Amino acid sequence: MSDRSPALAAVASLALSVVLTWPLVLHPARLLAGHPGNDNWNHVWGYWWVGQNLSEGRWPTSTDLLSHPTGGTLYFIDTIQAVLSWPLQILAGPAVAYNLVVLAGLWLAGFAAWLLARRLTGDAAAAGLAMVVYGASPHLLGQAYNGISETVCAGWFPLTLWALVRMLDRPTLWRALALAACGALCTLTSWYYGLFAAIAATALVLWQGARQPYTVRWGRTLLLGVVAMAVSGALVAPFFFAFQSSLGAADALVTRDPDFVRSSLLNHNITDIVAFFRPSKTASPDLLTLYGEELLIVIYLGWSALLFAGAAVLLTRRRRELAPWLWLGAIFFVFSLGPYLNVGGTYLQVSGRRLPLPFLFLFDAFPVFDRISHPFRFVVGVSLTVAVLAAHGLRHLLRARAPAIRLAAVGLLAGLITAEIFFASPARIPLPTSDARIPAAYGHMADDEAPGAVLDLPMTVPNLERAVYVWYQTRHGRPVPWGLNDPLPRSLLANRLVTTLIRLEASRAWSLPPRLPELDMVVGARLLGRQRYRFVVVHESFYPSFKRDQVEAVLSGLFGEPRRYPDDELLVYRVPWPDEERP
Repeated sequence: MSDRSPALAAVASLALSVVLTWPLVLHPARLLAGHPGNDNWNHVWGYWWVGQNLSEGRWPTSTDLLSHPTGGTLYFIDTIQAVLSWPLQILAGPAVAYNLVVLAGLWLAGFAAWLLARRLTGDAAAAGLAMVVYGASPHLLGQAYNGISETVCAGWFPLTLWALVRMLDRPTLWRALALAACGALCTLTSWYYGLFAAIAATALVLWQGARQPYTVRWGRTLLLGVVAMAVSGALVAPFFFAFQSSLGAADALVTRDPDFVRSSLLNHNITDIVAFFRPSKTASPDLLTLYGEELLIVIYLGWSALLFAGAAVLLTRRRRELAPWLWLGAIFFVFSLGPYLNVGGTYLQVSGRRLPLPFLFLFDAFPVFDRISHPFRFVVGVSLTVAVLAAHGLRHLLRARAPAIRLAAVGLLAGLITAEIFFASPARIPLPTSDARIPAAYGHMADDEAPGAVLDLPMTVPNLERAVYVWYQTRHGRPVPWGLNDPLPRSLLANRLVTTLIRLEASRAWSLPPRLPELDMVVGARLLGRQRYRFVVVHESFYPSFKRDQVEAVLSGLFGEPRRYPDDELLVYRVPWPDEERP
């Protein structure tokens, strides 16, 4: 490989990200990366909301667009990428910006893993294996499937370690500042990845000091390390405190109290140790079967990658160069198991008690850990160490081979790994997409000069699937009652019309009951007006036909004939306000 290898690696990683997400690159404004029943609607809404605030000269800290009529305090979890993509939003809209951020995240993950592996192995061709193992890891593809854009951007983590290794080799101010920038972006992109980088960097420095102290100029390195931490901390601190403050606000739209986190750890975000190694298209835990959710917890490591990582251990004579990465992989693996050992979907018990793991001690002892509700994300660190070790293994297997043979071998292995992910892991290749087109009705609402909020029906669809309503808000710009991943707002549950509609949605009856609480429904309709709702939108395709007819009969009796949009299967009712005549 020549000096052109970084450029070639960058192109190869880009090609990989395009293949994994095909045909997203062809329709970035019409499609949205991620399954339509997952978090991509909330995340693309966040990009739009941050962009709107920046365009109006404000920093996004609270909103009255969600949880109508109260609104609340909000720190959007992917604020930094929303800010970085803001110019693109202005040019092409939030869907294009979100999609390109996902593509860029996958590209950076692969390219950064290549940079780190080449730095450690000295072999640009073998580092191509690390690009595929990490950049197309089943977990990363699972996060893209889930529509969680900040965790798709996993490239700053290996890039931070690459910058650290460079500074340990030759400590200069510029390398220290590069480390600070990478560390800050890693942390600001994802608090999880910032924590992972801090753990990995600490472990690598301690190992270097204990086992190879003579290879580092420690006086200058430690001084520049303090500079790097100070600069990185100064960049991160304002955002971190804003995030913490938003979680503790009385009107917080997103909360992460320890009781909620503990419940999530034990009942939802479970790590099954078997799932790391068992080939299967079904995730464990299977959230679709358990909770009706499309979210995937994917931690499968892949036997192809593990085979080459094992080859590195067997073939490397100088085990010292692998030791820190073996230890690092073990640390991340133990943390990724969560608070208690789960085997095959069941907590392992000894004398009637669950077997505790180190994560539980950290969860109870340190404030940062008590906000970690997804310990399985530590598998990112395991994937990176497997990628580095696999590159070492391939370097030894391809030693003294011609360049053409080396490149061909990397290409064949990339195909093998991709095939294994496709056939033997819960991840999906290519990545599913959602329809980002917004019905014309919402454009008409935006053009209507009368103020007021929008209530979309039905209300009892799953939270993440229902989040498409907040995506439609990016067109009409009016308040909605929904929060982010929240159940039904109390303001709606207190409305007798709303509770009647919820009962209709839940009922299996093919016709309306002979008697309805007419007075309650009339009072509820007027309450919607007093709460400044302007439109009620019925998504006909979300209902069975008999329920749609019942809902339409009730609402037409209260609000009059709706405006019909047959192409989009929508009915739009205009809500009169107390000081207006009924239309």
